[in-house]
Amino acid sequence: MTIVSRSDNTTSTTVFTASGVRRGIAAAVPFGIGVAVYGVVYGLLARQVGLSFLENLLMNVVVFGGASQTAALEFWTYPLPILSIVTTTLLINLRFVLLGAAARPWLESLPRRAVYPMLHVMADEGWAVAMNERRRGERDAGFFLGANLFIGVCWILAILSGHAIGGGVGDPTAVGLDFAFTTIFAAILFSGYRQAFDLVPWGAAGAAALLASWILPGTWYVLVGGIFGFAVGFLFGTPALAPATTPERAP
Repeated sequence: MTIVSRSDNTTSTTVFTASGVRRGIAAAVPFGIGVAVYGVVYGLLARQVGLSFLENLLMNVVVFGGASQTAALEFWTYPLPILSIVTTTLLINLRFVLLGAAARPWLESLPRRAVYPMLHVMADEGWAVAMNERRRGERDAGFFLGANLFIGVCWILAILSGHAIGGGVGDPTAVGLDFAFTTIFAAILFSGYRQAFDLVPWGAAGAAALLASWILPGTWYVLVGGIFGFAVGFLFGTPALAPATTPERAP
């Protein structure tokens, strides 16, 4: 299967092939394993707060945002504080606005009916794998789908496994299993390292998020850190590795 779409100005071509999907899946395997570990922890925690198997599955299919879902579990008491849960989920998931904007040059020439489902399964780990590969010359949008889809499958299977294990396991945070989430994001961060300047927006984002966490309530620090890091990178970065200058990879 090969789909080729050209943008209106015909200066860029987006290729979508089954081979690209397979390459994306293969590249995401190491991250998928880490996601699965954290997914099991989430499944355990979800059952412990009272979510049924079906409720757990439905939340992950509809929301599909591990960080926001985990934060929401902290509010999961009955009656449910709906406003707090919705607000927390929204704030944490606003980072996907930035991720989607970064992926737009790669996907914009594809039909919307194909792009929107791909964006729904977009995960931090799959996005990072795909965008890092794009900087190396990848132009097959199938790679983007494959990387994110594999992460999504690993996550869903893991949370269902964790839920099935049930209450037989004590508090997973007591043995440090919750730290899996931190290690995954650390690996994502350093996998994108290209040059010394990368440390500047990373440091700016971290400092802004830390300061915001002291000043602002809730999880606004996630959005503040993301926007501040993006702004610093955009304003002071160099276009040396812009997509237009990278060679296309044959499908």
